[in-house]
Amino acid sequence: VNQLDIIRTLSARKVPIAIGLEIFASDSQQQLDDWIAGKVDEQDFKLIYSRNWSYDWQLYRDIFIFARDNHIPMIALNIPKPIISKIVIQGHSALNEIDKRAIPPYMSWSLNDQQTEYLKRIYLQVFGNKSVPISFANFCEAQALRNNGMAWNISKYREQYPDNKIVVIAGTWHAIKNGVPEQLRQYGKPKYKVILPALHEFNLQNITSDEADYFILN
Repeated sequence: VNQLDIIRTLSARKVPIAIGLEIFASDSQQQLDDWIAGKVDEQDFKLIYSRNWSYDWQLYRDIFIFARDNHIPMIALNIPKPIISKIVIQGHSALNEIDKRAIPPYMSWSLNDQQTEYLKRIYLQVFGNKSVPISFANFCEAQALRNNGMAWNISKYREQYPDNKIVVIAGTWHAIKNGVPEQLRQYGKPKYKVILPALHEFNLQNITSDEADYFILN
């Protein structure tokens, strides 16, 4: 609801915008373009959506419908799933020359301390009880690639459409300032504002401008 409210407000003010999506990988950009152009009906697009993201279509439906009906471009920001899967299983050294064409030019495979600590908690929750867990190092490399890849795809769109503002919809630990925003510095110095929802990790007492510019209380 908050995400759509922001999009609606900017649209009503005639601000030229695009919507950047973590939930779509860059190899699905043409399908997003076809959706905005009205070339794909909802039932067929739901199948495309499900190949990109596992959460319920209804969570995002109103945003997609509003974008289509108002001809607002949508940008697929994420790295293609086969590349992420390869890194999670084998590490970035397993990437071949074709894979490397789909990754950012300024790629660091290391995460900052804050992102690493967050991933450590997630890793233990997901893989801690498995007898042969996925390598934590590979897990972090995949996260680093997602952060950098989204920053790269944002910057490429901005180069082509410098007058458009981009509303980026991404998970909290990509959207937080030490995630994707930090990586944007490699591609210039764009102005941005980070808006985070209320989470148990954050509250009004401990959140600072180092994490976000605005904090939404539900």
